[in-house]
Amino acid sequence: MHGGAAERRAVESTPLWKVWWVGGALLAALTGLLVWATDVAYTHGHEALGALANVARLLLYLAWFVAVWRCSRNVERALWTPLARAALLAGLVASAVLY
Repeated sequence: MHGGAAERRAVESTPLWKVWWVGGALLAALTGLLVWATDVAYTHGHEALGALANVARLLLYLAWFVAVWRCSRNVERALWTPLARAALLAGLVASAVLY
């Protein structure tokens, strides 16, 4: 439990741009891989694996969402905090509607 709090503080002290851009790039790459894996699984009749890949994709997005939200105040200009949070919420709504 103690390690989790230390990790949370480390994320919360990270500048927003790092979590947004570096984490977002990693998220995009992993999402692409999971979309491909989902397609292959469904094409070959493995619905459970396809569903698992979809769940993994959602969990990855939620992990990135939480990390960005927690460090959204780590900016030089306060305007970026509500903009980042609004973009996160829009992405969450889009994910819910599209998937």
